[in-house]
Amino acid sequence: MSPYPAPTTEHLREIWHEILELDEIDDEASFFALSGKSIDAIRLVNRVRNVFGLEITVRTIFEAPTVIRLTESLRAMPSTPARPRLTGDRRSG
Repeated sequence: MSPYPAPTTEHLREIWHEILELDEIDDEASFFALSGKSIDAIRLVNRVRNVFGLEITVRTIFEAPTVIRLTESLRAMPSTPARPRLTGDRRSG
């Protein structure tokens, strides 16, 4: 059993609301039409990784730019864990 929740439109809508700082999110509106920039797409990729444990790229956002389409894309992905996050630890030497 995965420690991550299944992607839902409600989860994604909340993430978009957080990133885009909009009062309302239309599930069929493009992330980029809602004022999303490339840096926002990177933030979205990171949030998806942290919340759902899925590894996506910014390209995924371009290919599935709405809440509904992205939810469908995420649900269709195999539930393999995302790569571990890099830490700031540096090795001496």
